[in-house]
Amino acid sequence: MKKILHMTPPDIQNGVYRYIFNHMQYMDLEKYRFSFLTKNPQDLCRTQEFKKYGFPVHGLCNVERDNPNGLRDEVMRILGEGYDAIHLHTSFWRGFLIEQVAMEMKVAQVIVHSHSTGIDEGNDRERMDRLIKHNAFKEKFSFEYATDVCACSKLAGDWLYGNQIPRDKIRILPNAIDTKRYGYDPQVRRQKRREMGLENRVIVGNIGRYCYQKNQKFLLSAFARAYSQNPALFLIMMGQGELMAELKESADGLGVGRQVLFLGWQEHIEQYLQAMDVFCLPSQFEGLAISAVEAQAAGLPCLLSDTITREIAVGDSVRFLPLKEETWAEELAACTCCQLRDSAESQLIKKGYDIRQAAAKLEEFYENAG
Repeated sequence: MKKILHMTPPDIQNGVYRYIFNHMQYMDLEKYRFSFLTKNPQDLCRTQEFKKYGFPVHGLCNVERDNPNGLRDEVMRILGEGYDAIHLHTSFWRGFLIEQVAMEMKVAQVIVHSHSTGIDEGNDRERMDRLIKHNAFKEKFSFEYATDVCACSKLAGDWLYGNQIPRDKIRILPNAIDTKRYGYDPQVRRQKRREMGLENRVIVGNIGRYCYQKNQKFLLSAFARAYSQNPALFLIMMGQGELMAELKESADGLGVGRQVLFLGWQEHIEQYLQAMDVFCLPSQFEGLAISAVEAQAAGLPCLLSDTITREIAVGDSVRFLPLKEETWAEELAACTCCQLRDSAESQLIKKGYDIRQAAAKLEEFYENAG
């Protein structure tokens, strides 16, 4: 059995966990044993996946900028348990002490995995400060700190790895899904819309954390303008995050509070996708938005910001729009009920977004990394 240690972010709703958990369902767990290293072990141990798989979880108490020696001791103790690989899931650079320790301890596979193309920080000054530090570390990164590098998209690879890392050395591991689970089902669509009392509405959907990155405040403003022209519109937003209360206030202030449904995280996202008529993601940035992959699997037309990599589009249902409120409002106002949908399953499989193929490739990666 190969022992793989995943270093993961503290926010449990982060797409990194969806990436790992999605793959776990289709991997040979008698051959690969996953463990986790995180600053938030408490929330990770409350997940359904922890209850199902019972994987080991290690909590980190120290951070590199405050106590590098303490962090080094923690990592050395944990890696001393005998791991074949450490898989570090990264959004932006804050340092690479953990990578350095793993290489010094001669862990066979030290894998850095880029999952983003920006910094999720609403404060402009703080975001710029972090960006400066990110770029400084990016220029210093080399294969001295990792045996292998990968990314969820080419754009995410460009974001994390400097010119000193040849692009042909970056393995692209796209965020894959169970394409069959999300396939369009008109019966589920009717049932879900009836359950919500929205049979006669044009449902605009958004899925993602309520945060700076996902840019839902922009979507609310565009939706309010569109609703004034097309009162059949209704907006469903789904996720968790620090901006949820603020966004609810914004909806009320724009006069559309009763035309917007704010939901927390849902277990059966596919049912809500069936009910929707258009999916919107006006993100400031994305590594590779798994929610947009799911929406395409459900046959939904998608409006995405032009900051998102074109790699995400598998067919003609995706449109990339500039972040101009009037443009989005015009597009939303023209939306109608979307009952006839084309399946995108074959296109998704061809582009590598099917989880069964992706899980097999991840197993192969663990066998051949280095």
